[in-house]
Amino acid sequence: MKLTRHYWIRQAGIGLLVVGVLALLGHFNYAQFRLTPGFGPADWYFLASWLCFPFAKWAILEDNRQVSAPTVPHRKKRRERAAEQTASVYEKAHNRATNRAQAAPKTPLKWYWLVGVDILLAFVAPLIFAGFITYSLRHN
Repeated sequence: MKLTRHYWIRQAGIGLLVVGVLALLGHFNYAQFRLTPGFGPADWYFLASWLCFPFAKWAILEDNRQVSAPTVPHRKKRRERAAEQTASVYEKAHNRATNRAQAAPKTPLKWYWLVGVDILLAFVAPLIFAGFITYSLRHN
């Protein structure tokens, strides 16, 4: 887990900016064009989102660990070629072992996708953090 202090501080700043804008929009009284006072349940949730934001962003975009996700078996019947019909048991086993589905490598996202991910994480970061912790406890 390579969560450096520089990465954490930078992502916490981005998260504070995004969550702060959303919280201000929630406290803005559009009829009177002023901010309303108070600290409600949504503010507590946004505070938790801000605290989980750097970790959730790391888990989604930067985590390079190999996670064995379940795959749906491919059940379509296909024609077997003559070479496959005459192949030995060992060749068939080797082909099955090497033809496993693999996830595509993660690539850098464009700025507009990163902004979209940041806005989405402002709402679901605590859920991602809780799911990551639950998965880690179950599979380690």
